[in-house]
Amino acid sequence: MKKATLLFTSMMLCILMQAQTIMPCLHDIGVHQMEAQFPGYQDAVKKTFEDAKNSVRSRINDIYTIPVVVHVVWKDSVENISMSQIEDQIAELNRCYRRQNPDTSNMRPIFEDVASDPMIEFELVDVVRVETSAEFQPEFSFVGSGMPDHVKQTANGGSDAYDANFFMNIWVCKIQPLDIFGQESPVLGYAYPPVGLSNWPDGSAAPSKELEGIVVDYRTFGKGLVYEIPMIGDLPMEGRTTVHEVGHYLGLRHISGDGISGLLGTPDCDADDGLGDTPNQGLQSQFNCDTAQNTCTDASDDRPDMIENYMDYSMETCQNTFTKEQTAIMRAVLEGPRSGLLSGPSSTKNLAINADVRVYPNPFSDMVSIKIASEENFVSYQLTDFLGKVIRTGNLNTDNVELNFSTLTKGIYNLTVRTEKGLIATERLIKQ
Repeated sequence: MKKATLLFTSMMLCILMQAQTIMPCLHDIGVHQMEAQFPGYQDAVKKTFEDAKNSVRSRINDIYTIPVVVHVVWKDSVENISMSQIEDQIAELNRCYRRQNPDTSNMRPIFEDVASDPMIEFELVDVVRVETSAEFQPEFSFVGSGMPDHVKQTANGGSDAYDANFFMNIWVCKIQPLDIFGQESPVLGYAYPPVGLSNWPDGSAAPSKELEGIVVDYRTFGKGLVYEIPMIGDLPMEGRTTVHEVGHYLGLRHISGDGISGLLGTPDCDADDGLGDTPNQGLQSQFNCDTAQNTCTDASDDRPDMIENYMDYSMETCQNTFTKEQTAIMRAVLEGPRSGLLSGPSSTKNLAINADVRVYPNPFSDMVSIKIASEENFVSYQLTDFLGKVIRTGNLNTDNVELNFSTLTKGIYNLTVRTEKGLIATERLIKQ
């Protein structure tokens, strides 16, 4: 373990020597940090992908729908992003994960035979907004992951996850730059790969289940945005950062394979993402759309770097596809370690109902009753429509109340109840 820690320390010192550093995604650094803390972690991650690739895919023609909860954790008002920005991002996820984004026409012919429709869709079920005084800054650490996971904890200025077994949680906040002895590196987002398989080494289950999900900077979440990076310039943001991070969440690695020398700026052509239909790539692209880029030359079937791939660091305006084997990985992960996302409640049942809370009737016509079995008092409720728009909020101070929703139009709504001790129940209601 000491040897791994010294190796990682040396790698970080080399990174400090670079004139300009930007970490659009913390996944590669995170994997090496976890390897330093838990030797064998990288092999376990690699084994996860092999398990996923080799699993039996019995529902290959089904469209998989993932329920999404977006947590907007904001300090300054500009970070409290609009509902339209959230809707734009969910729409972009749906386009990219169904290969319905218009810019697929920009795919170079050499890669057309590997392009794939993952047949994965996303359904926004709730938006949670939390005002905070906390700041969220990643740091290098050999004691933990170094990620700003307190954004996922209400007690630490963030927002507690909906049950991570059944919901894909996305936290949108301002991610402070990574500070490496005074050298600032902007970070756009991060996500953890699947955990919990039987082959995982002891101790590598950190982070815990409730910390799974995706964290994205508010300046990258949505379409038609611009992220101003000092000394680099304005980067157009088209929702592909979130597409990229969801790829990690569903088991994908960077197409370069995250080799250590690659992180230091020297092509690592021995590193690989484990997939046969992504070309061997020794370095991540640096926010470019260079079609001539070819960091690794293969003796046979040599292809340029796939700047069109969502799992590269190319400019978002030239990313437009996943490959067939990437699709196989993601779908296998949804049938394995993240199968709860598919087996969760249907649209007519509870989303995350606590056993102590009862909401009835459902479907309803006019009145909805809320009863809590414990001795806690209600603090608040929030009603949102199908797209996450807040329709009504209120405070409740009794253990059995009736809410008059007679003025609502027919449709599907989400009712969230929070108590003074943090007890949360969220139920999808149908107005007849």
